[in-house]
Amino acid sequence: MAKGSKPTGTAVARSRSLGLMAKDIMEGYVSVSPLVLKKFDVSSYQELFHHLRKLQASLRGHGVPLQNQVALRERNLRLQRMHQALSVMEFQAKLHRITLV
Repeated sequence: MAKGSKPTGTAVARSRSLGLMAKDIMEGYVSVSPLVLKKFDVSSYQELFHHLRKLQASLRGHGVPLQNQVALRERNLRLQRMHQALSVMEFQAKLHRITLV
């Protein structure tokens, strides 16, 4: 193994944990703040941002019947949490000059 390269198992595990963290943010178990984002390196930061965007797109794609007010409210709360997290991440990325794709 070359110096500085990571085994693929570690990359997959990190990706899975960031995906789970994105789901926890969506459900409201974790809130995103500058203090939480401070511990991420650039690649983890970008990957978490990517997972959040992917979850947001899939959540918007699922239709909810307008008659079901409870489901509609839950969906809107999830979208609101996602938007708040993405906004905080975009602002922090701008401050720290991190490129988000």
